[in-house]
Amino acid sequence: MSSKPEFSRRDFIGRCAGFACLAGAPSFAYSTPRVQPQDPAGPKRMSRPQDHHAEGKNIAVTTTSKQASDAALWALHKGGNAADAYLVAALAQTVVEHGLTSVAGGFSMKYFDAATGIISSVLGPLGPAEAESYDFKRGSPETQTGRAMPVPGFLSGVHSAHQRFGTLEWQALFEPAIKHAIEGFKVSPLVVSAARSKAARFENGKALWLPDGKPLRAGDILIQSQLGATLQGVASDGAASFYTGEFAREYVRRSKADNGRITRKDMAGWQALGTIRENQLEGNYRGYQVSSGGLNTYALHLAEALDLKSTGPARSNPESMFRQYRIMEEVLLSSGDYSKATHKRFTSAKHARDRAKFVLESPLRKLSFDQIFNTCFLVVRDKAGNCAWGTHSINTPTAFGAGILVGGVYAAHAMNREHVRGAGGSAPGLSTSIALFKEGRPHLIAGSPGFGFVHGPWQYLTAIVEWGLTPTEAMNQPRFGLPRKDGKAYCERHFDKKVFDMLAKRGIPIAEGQPSAFTGLVGALVADSSGKVQVVQDGRQDGYARAE
Repeated sequence: MSSKPEFSRRDFIGRCAGFACLAGAPSFAYSTPRVQPQDPAGPKRMSRPQDHHAEGKNIAVTTTSKQASDAALWALHKGGNAADAYLVAALAQTVVEHGLTSVAGGFSMKYFDAATGIISSVLGPLGPAEAESYDFKRGSPETQTGRAMPVPGFLSGVHSAHQRFGTLEWQALFEPAIKHAIEGFKVSPLVVSAARSKAARFENGKALWLPDGKPLRAGDILIQSQLGATLQGVASDGAASFYTGEFAREYVRRSKADNGRITRKDMAGWQALGTIRENQLEGNYRGYQVSSGGLNTYALHLAEALDLKSTGPARSNPESMFRQYRIMEEVLLSSGDYSKATHKRFTSAKHARDRAKFVLESPLRKLSFDQIFNTCFLVVRDKAGNCAWGTHSINTPTAFGAGILVGGVYAAHAMNREHVRGAGGSAPGLSTSIALFKEGRPHLIAGSPGFGFVHGPWQYLTAIVEWGLTPTEAMNQPRFGLPRKDGKAYCERHFDKKVFDMLAKRGIPIAEGQPSAFTGLVGALVADSSGKVQVVQDGRQDGYARAE
């Protein structure tokens, strides 16, 4: 099949031009590697020094920003493994996508060790203040104050991952991030757009985003000196300094200014947040085993049980679109029934087969999915075949948390009790990524940040497995999002008209629009049996794929 995009590049949301340094700024050992991008549509189509697809034999990287992808490659060239590169890229993202993610947010990473075949999950979630009841509701005024500031789990997760899997020195992990914070970078349209919400609620935010009283524009240089100084301190003195030193004192003081109950003792218990557990492969979908949340596996089993393969791609096949919508409806509504006790049932292919008739033929059920979390997805593969993938996040429904800056770092906020004392911010049983394994090795890894973290990767992955599309063809297929508060499913308008006619006839309310984050900003890695590795990053937004 041809990999020619089914909608033009000008339909994509604007993309960032890349890296820039300020003359006279302090210098660091980190420098941007020179990598020749590959364009699946041919070099004449290239208009900027970046791309969303790359092929290689040894190493591959895909992230949501050019700086992070370059930082991951730098780490691999420096002798680091996939875990090191993931950590370096994630830390870079906390600078170049600050507010969508933050070192005062949450952390997660999955790691496949090629030598042992073991898959591990590393978590650094938001932690509670012991004395806080969190009796407020999601979206209440309290969540927009220092009272809702949690114990940040990000650096606890980074520390745990580095201790178990890392090979580079701790200080090296921070070099690209510090460079971008102190020397500056060209800020992306996505970050500038998000910053219009709560990024400048307070004076220190205004100094960043409204220099000279004028809003920062896409392509302008953003310098974050305080953030750089905070990262330099952590790089030099270790993760403990973040939780017990000057940053922790200021963090607690800022929270208490809004009647927050977090204490220095709460911060000092940071190591308990960073956990590592071994994952088991589950299910059997079209001959692949799955590493993901239990309900993501259920979605894949339903795709097979409802025989998506026979319907063809949803772009021009109404029945395919209808079946995909009903599968997502079932999976999202099943989140309320998912638990450790029901995990085995939901990951059974038999349960999907038994449930298939109801899923397809039952009346439409009311569905509203408003789980919006600001995250950054990335995937890395090193020359030994180790893979690291996942999301890290400010983990709040809106960008920039409550807009509170401490030491140049945007703090996340707790939404409610469940957010910091329960299952976390996401819906139970659902994951931000899906990985398919064959013969104990990763074959396809796909994930997405933010609102589209369920339906985006699932639509991408099934397009490859069910219909044999190439990685770029699958990325350029039109996608749909799930209904939000208005009850309408967001559909990219380059579906054929007969698909929209079918949706109207069957009573599914939709909102047509341009390709956007509402349908999932997918990043993915595909490794075939010949040794070829392909990585893609969604052209619906900024993002960069690199391979060698």
